[in-house]
Amino acid sequence: MGKIGTEASINPLIKLLDDDDYNVRRSAADALGKIGTEASINPLIKLLDDDDYNVRRSAADALEKIGTEATIDPLIKWLDDDHYSVRRSAADALGKIGTEASIDLLIKWLDDDHYSVRRSAADALGKIGTEATIDPLIKLLDDDDSDVRRSAASALGKIGKEATIDPLIKLLDDDDSSVRRSAADALGKIGTEATIDRLIKLLDDEDSSVRSRAAEALGKIGKEATIDPLIKLLDDHHYLVRKSAANALGSGKKPPSTP
Repeated sequence: MGKIGTEASINPLIKLLDDDDYNVRRSAADALGKIGTEASINPLIKLLDDDDYNVRRSAADALEKIGTEATIDPLIKWLDDDHYSVRRSAADALGKIGTEASIDLLIKWLDDDHYSVRRSAADALGKIGTEATIDPLIKLLDDDDSDVRRSAASALGKIGKEATIDPLIKLLDDDDSSVRRSAADALGKIGTEATIDRLIKLLDDEDSSVRSRAAEALGKIGKEATIDPLIKLLDDHHYLVRKSAANALGSGKKPPSTP
């Protein structure tokens, strides 16, 4: 029914939220989330109290898909759920809705014991995008988990303030290539000339995806100092790097016309 998604199926699906089998309750919640009508919000909120954490997670996921302000307070409550997957789903949902009311609790979950909750909290804070989240996200750049560091870098890039530049530049030396890639992306979004030299250095990274992202970042900054390094990258052995370098050169400012 979730794929068919008609209004006529809503009430029968809501009734299934009380089914004895937890798999049925999960499927009904998933279907209601796909249909996405506000009529299912209150029944799904009640399902956040289900005894089974899988059902609670499905209810949170469904509320994320519906994404209205009426779901905010119940989702904030479930940032304290005993199971990490429910906390993660609640953080994801709050990030999609994008309310500043959840910032303090999301910052709290940047210290969660489970890496996936920290990652989702960072993603959510990046989507909300206020300056109050910058310092907590900068601290997360030192997280032991590379996925968390990557999400923190991406979030800081979305916020896009100059206070994030130096911490992101340091992350260009991270041991994990996916983190270096995310830091390059973030610096490209911020787009300041102060990052050019470090991004040019990253064009020699051993990982082709990092070289590619560094080229894209330099293209977004679009200054004359980036042209020669990008031209050299047109001879890179990996086609994606050559493609990114070509795109970056094409996105730069046009040279002045000859009189």
